[in-house]
Amino acid sequence: MNEQLLQSLYDLADLIARNSNIERFHFTQESGLSQSQMMSLFYLHRHQGASIKDLANHLGISNPAVSQLIEKLVRSELVTRIDNPSDRRGKLLELTEEGKTIVSDAKHAHHQWIKALAETIQSDEVPLINQSIQIILEKNYSLKASLKQSSTQGEN
Repeated sequence: MNEQLLQSLYDLADLIARNSNIERFHFTQESGLSQSQMMSLFYLHRHQGASIKDLANHLGISNPAVSQLIEKLVRSELVTRIDNPSDRRGKLLELTEEGKTIVSDAKHAHHQWIKALAETIQSDEVPLINQSIQIILEKNYSLKASLKQSSTQGEN
């Protein structure tokens, strides 16, 4: 393995993670939401109709703790509870329009540094950088597919 390439990938991952965390932290502070609440909104954005148990598993906290967290989001009109069609006693969680707006605004804030960085790239650098990113994305997709196939074969 090429050590210089590996170090460059580490540096890139660290740069993205650091800036992502900083932007998300600032947005979360400005919105008045906790990190757990923001993580819940992002999870529900990707998993509309999730249960309390699903969210608790994702966050790694207890069902009662998630219930309290969700109650605050319901009172803030960011999340709504809906009937579970397969379990009359259970409820599922969905983002309200305001909840969807918060997630959209958070993503926009998160992408500001990427946009600022992209604006510094010279036009003659764009094709090379774009090609490199596409290669990394393709390799990631292939890696995920092979890992998924390996785990599926292990089940047989």
